[in-house]
Amino acid sequence: MENSEKKGFGYWFKNVFLYHYGKLSILVLFLLATAVWFTVDALKKVEYDINVAIVAEKGIARSDTQALADLLASAAGDVNGDGKALVNVVTVDLSSGEKREESRYQELLYLSLPEYTVFLMNGEESARYAAKDETFQLLADYGIETADETGRRVWVGDRAAVRSLCGEDCYASLADWTVDGKGSRAMTEASVRALKALLASPAAEG
Repeated sequence: MENSEKKGFGYWFKNVFLYHYGKLSILVLFLLATAVWFTVDALKKVEYDINVAIVAEKGIARSDTQALADLLASAAGDVNGDGKALVNVVTVDLSSGEKREESRYQELLYLSLPEYTVFLMNGEESARYAAKDETFQLLADYGIETADETGRRVWVGDRAAVRSLCGEDCYASLADWTVDGKGSRAMTEASVRALKALLASPAAEG
């Protein structure tokens, strides 16, 4: 009889599967696609060995920081073991303007992240945070000498690698999150090597 004929796959897919599991299937496909997208994005994401923040009263193009990043990377080395030595240099523009408040929040964000260990700041900003025990560490504890009375910042404005970026009024500080049980000891050690390399780098002309 006609009603007893076996139904094909198309009939079953449309009238049984989609009817009962259609919405669930769409959700599963969406979640699967999202997972694949995040996985591909994560594989493309660059992992840096150390992160450096420059806080200055001027805008700095990312391309202008490459020479500094290369200098610090050569000293920091391959911390994460991916075969490459890479240093991420971010900039915060605190020059007067309508985005100054937004830049201030950006600065506080970097100061609160364990991944950011080296900070290059103008005199006013560095003095503000160097006066606080919980922000930066005493450089003498890491074999870095400084004439600054706080002991938590060292003048680097005479180094050619940073003169064009943050000017003569530029100080370097170290944020070691391992003292609070956070961060990475290897990253801290790499940051100390990078900071020492900056201090030993060629002086600016004039």
